Amino acid sequence: METSEGTNLFPQELSTLPQELIIEILVRLPVKLLLKFRCVSKSWLSLLSNTEFRKTHVNFSIKNPKMADYTIVGVASVSGLGKICHVYTIQCENSFITVAKHGCPPKSLPLSAWLLGSCNGLVCLTSDSFTLMLLNPCTGNFNVFPDTMSQYKVGAGGCYVRYGFGYDASIEDYKVVKIFSFPQSEGRHENIVKVYSLKANSWSTIQGFNSGRINGMVGVFSNGALHWDVCHPHISCASSAIITLDLAAEKYGKIALPSYEDGGIHWTLGVSRGRLVACCNYETNKADIWVIKEYGVEKSWTKLVAISLPVDRRVDITPLYMAENGDEVLLKLGTELILYNSRNASFKRLADYVSGDFLQVQVATYLESLTSPHI
Repeated sequence: METSEGTNLFPQELSTLPQELIIEILVRLPVKLLLKFRCVSKSWLSLLSNTEFRKTHVNFSIKNPKMADYTIVGVASVSGLGKICHVYTIQCENSFITVAKHGCPPKSLPLSAWLLGSCNGLVCLTSDSFTLMLLNPCTGNFNVFPDTMSQYKVGAGGCYVRYGFGYDASIEDYKVVKIFSFPQSEGRHENIVKVYSLKANSWSTIQGFNSGRINGMVGVFSNGALHWDVCHPHISCASSAIITLDLAAEKYGKIALPSYEDGGIHWTLGVSRGRLVACCNYETNKADIWVIKEYGVEKSWTKLVAISLPVDRRVDITPLYMAENGDEVLLKLGTELILYNSRNASFKRLADYVSGDFLQVQVATYLESLTSPHI
């Protein structure tokens, strides 16, 4: 294989290297190069298609976030235009985030989709005909399977649905969680929970739980668990907390949110380079972004960014990706994708997202990988 300049990219000596050393080199390379390297030889195609290599590459990327490539996909409902899809690559170097738009979105991404989260390079989304899809946008490979309906009687308060998508490392299985939440008296909710196992290719019902209102349609996956912020409006928003579901043990837990100032607020959750992030949105035009430095240790919540919004833009903020020290933050501000610079408090709107045109914007940030949506 030769470069455009005619130089040999793979010297003859490379074939004499031990395979273990070749793997150590390859796991450090971006997915875009690895996809090209599948054409080098049949042996390299076999290696790069191997499940163990794919897992090794993902694990290396997760443990070395500074060397990992992340991408953001956005599906937007546009007034008069239906839905459009934008895909952006993210690079972070020396606390500066660079966002570049892809020339074209993944062809296999249905524009009817609703994004339900990402894990290990796979994006989970709804599709047509009441089905779900696991998609690897880098390879274009996808897997479609049926969604599940509620078989429970819906009361006068109705029922709303929450999703979550993550990875059970104990059995190397991807799981989709669907919560049917039924409002009860005084703001309380009864939650029926179903779990889809990609390995078993089936849905099962696990133990449910009672809670306040679960905010946000999609749970956030981090450290082997899904996270939803829950508030008890019949008490006060001061009782807000994060409900967790460990996908391996299928047990629930709770993480207290960090302390905040007075004023009516609500929370949005995100994950940045593997770390759980929480954004405290105040009724006034400001927001604080926190990151939990040591998972499970509530005292390790650290406020990295305090954002002051323009007076005329009182909208929700959802954190998507952060530089290590919080100098720059990629976030969803209402229906817009924004790069916020905390050094000078400036907002940079990504191209093609124009305020007023968009009715709704869904966003998922994913790690670029070779992970297969099939097990």
